Amino acid sequence: MERVRLKELKMNSRNEVLQFLKSLWNEKQTKCPICGDTLELLHTGAKKSSCDWQCKKCDKTYKTLHLLDELNEQMPN
Repeated sequence: MERVRLKELKMNSRNEVLQFLKSLWNEKQTKCPICGDTLELLHTGAKKSSCDWQCKKCDKTYKTLHLLDELNEQMPN
């Protein structure tokens, strides 16, 4: 699985990216911005965490904390 970078999301504003990340952290059913398939939690069971998600269709991993760091570097305001 390959980790998604911020530029792959094709989102134009900081607010749009933040809304996407918040929906993942709140565990709302969210579509993959790349292919449109539903994202699934990467970690389930005892170590359940809403920080990492995966898209099985396009084989991408969404690490939300890494995306947030990229967002703060590239779009600070």
